[in-house]
Amino acid sequence: MSQETKPSDYDFKGIGFSKIGYFKEVRSKIKELEDLNIELARRHNKLEAIINSMSSGLVILDRNLNIIFANKVQEAMFPGVPLIGQECFRALYRKTKRCRNCPALKTLDTHETYRGEILIKEGGFAGRYYEWTTSPIRNPFGQVTEIVLLMRDITRRKEYEFKLVQADRMAAVGLLAAGIAHEINNPLTSIAGFSEGLLKRLKELNGPVDQKKLEMFREYLDIIFKEAYRCKDIIQNLLQYSRQSSDDTEILDVDQIINDTVSLIRQHAKDNKIRIVVKNSLATGLNRIVGNESQLKHLFLNLFNNAFKAMEGGGQLRTVARNSGNMIEITICYNGHSRAASPGSGQAPLCSGNVIRGDAPMDLSICYSIMRHHGGDLRFEGAEEGKRKFVLQFPSMMP
Repeated sequence: MSQETKPSDYDFKGIGFSKIGYFKEVRSKIKELEDLNIELARRHNKLEAIINSMSSGLVILDRNLNIIFANKVQEAMFPGVPLIGQECFRALYRKTKRCRNCPALKTLDTHETYRGEILIKEGGFAGRYYEWTTSPIRNPFGQVTEIVLLMRDITRRKEYEFKLVQADRMAAVGLLAAGIAHEINNPLTSIAGFSEGLLKRLKELNGPVDQKKLEMFREYLDIIFKEAYRCKDIIQNLLQYSRQSSDDTEILDVDQIINDTVSLIRQHAKDNKIRIVVKNSLATGLNRIVGNESQLKHLFLNLFNNAFKAMEGGGQLRTVARNSGNMIEITICYNGHSRAASPGSGQAPLCSGNVIRGDAPMDLSICYSIMRHHGGDLRFEGAEEGKRKFVLQFPSMMP
């Protein structure tokens, strides 16, 4: 009679086989996790290599503006400066308090991307120019938890731009010379003529002074006084235009900038049969912008000069300034067919959203750079019958 197998023997073998299968499954899962970790490490290294190979510095900020990550480029731009764990305004800009109108805080509030430039004025990196961009990092719920700050050292480019501006400014002085000569010659002629008239009448004064002659003296002296100060204003405007300008900004009346620039070219326009019309529709108190006076005058002079090139046979140049929401819009309209005055066809943004188009003509590159520096937009619009216009938009300084 064969030996009977006990139920416990089957139970023992079943448990053994079950444990072997379980351990095989666990070992398989461990292998999958190891492979996954290797893949994650590979991707991490690849991402880190991409980030460190960027030409721009990259910083990640938390909601308190603390730096929680910085790539190698950023560290190389600020050698010897501990970045991780530091507030951005202390580590990067050498400031003791948050920047006024901080773009990172704006990104937190609006979830939008901001761009701009900054000049470091203090510390070991004083004199360096940086181009920056702040962008939001959102969680799955759409909330901004961190901010990406991109920075690029543009010091050398700003030096080239400055030299280009200076060279272009001096070239434009030649354009102004004829107009300035006319402008100064007119009041000087009045001064010389009325001075000569007074000298002649002084010889005739014997005895009591005739009231009519005395009144004539007052009138002549008043004319001499006004014409002399007219010469002074003309020279002052020319000096302000031609002097080397810093990058400092201040609150300016944009309509006054336009008027001052027009005064420099009015005689030149008259000699070339060009009629200048300036219409100011800006509301009281809403005509101010934050900018650099010398750069803005240079901007308008360049645009006026570009329009003149299209009006060899004369015409009308009309400048209109008006408010458009929280922006100041300035339109420079003229008629002409010259290629120099037609940087694009149809309607095309030349400097929109702080992005400069590569096909813009070289003679207007200064204008685009200045508009970009002032956070504005510049576009060209062409129409039939030779009508052209530049449209400039500046952020308005709210009262």
